[in-house]
Amino acid sequence: MSNSTEEYGSGIENPDPLLSTKEAAQYMGVKISTMYEIAKREQFPVTFVTTDRKFKRSVLDAYINSKQTTWRWN
Repeated sequence: MSNSTEEYGSGIENPDPLLSTKEAAQYMGVKISTMYEIAKREQFPVTFVTTDRKFKRSVLDAYINSKQTTWRWN
């Protein structure tokens, strides 16, 4: 999986790397097939590099944060 600040090219750090579908699934803790379904249902913006989908980590973080709930113990 990519580092949070992935270094590329001329030594410039990329604070928002593109993740492959496999890396995105691992990052979110789901199966690859589930990642495809979430992406399709939620209509994530993806970048295609040749035929490979790439997901911005910031988009995944925003999705995770939007799904958080607060539990109240009674």
